[in-house]
Amino acid sequence: MALFLIALSYPVMEKATSLKPKAEGNSEVYPYSYERLILTFPTLKPLISDLLYMQTCYLTGNDVFNRWKERKFSRKEWKTILHNVKVMTRLDPYYFDPYYFVGSYVPWKVKDDREFLEEINNVLKSGMNYVEDWRLPFFIGFNYFYFMDDKVKGARYLKKAADMEGAPYYLKLLVPRLYAQSGKYQLAVIETAQELKRAKNEVLKKQLEKRLKALIALRDLNFALERYRKVYGRCPASLRELVERGFISEIPQDPYGGEFFVDKKSCTVWTTSNLRPVNTSSR
Repeated sequence: MALFLIALSYPVMEKATSLKPKAEGNSEVYPYSYERLILTFPTLKPLISDLLYMQTCYLTGNDVFNRWKERKFSRKEWKTILHNVKVMTRLDPYYFDPYYFVGSYVPWKVKDDREFLEEINNVLKSGMNYVEDWRLPFFIGFNYFYFMDDKVKGARYLKKAADMEGAPYYLKLLVPRLYAQSGKYQLAVIETAQELKRAKNEVLKKQLEKRLKALIALRDLNFALERYRKVYGRCPASLRELVERGFISEIPQDPYGGEFFVDKKSCTVWTTSNLRPVNTSSR
């Protein structure tokens, strides 16, 4: 059966290639038509999807004929590549590899194009209806918080990923961190406390306990700063001023080894540790 499928793939791919529209100029990227493909191969949709994916990987890989230099594509060509991925996932919506390709590779090539990134996320969101894999919501969340600077949306999808089987445990720490960076301090505390109740791994428990302690301190300091602003109509010069004016009794210690401080630009409290362990030996 395997030999039969391999032998069959050659004429099938040759026929699929003949369905390409005529190339304009010297472009190497050609859009495929879902409708024409299913009319030509009505019973071979998964196989055609697989072949199109292999061709796309070959196309976007290194140019072996030009000393392994990476090929450069225009925005229009990347749009065509994304279109072809959509065709693959329509032919076989349960095929994971095209989603992985468009989630792990393409965003880095179009990272400054928010509209394009949203299109990629829509493909991945559609895939979540068919493929149960934590990496799909992870890619969506990563695109939102890293490339699109939307940490709240990023945290929501990373939480979906963190709750799925096989997801790495560090996602449970990243989600509340993103909420805190977005100013959602109470939500960050609640999320961490809930994860701590569910956690069974002792290493994860200790990390969540430390994270919860830091987040509670950040929440309380920011609430105190907000009360200060309402009273005095300005941002305090430092956390020491909150102590002197009676808004807090003392400046708490950051369990990660950093120091809490007032960010004058945003008038919020953050920490020099950035909620990561500080290497005290390098001080």
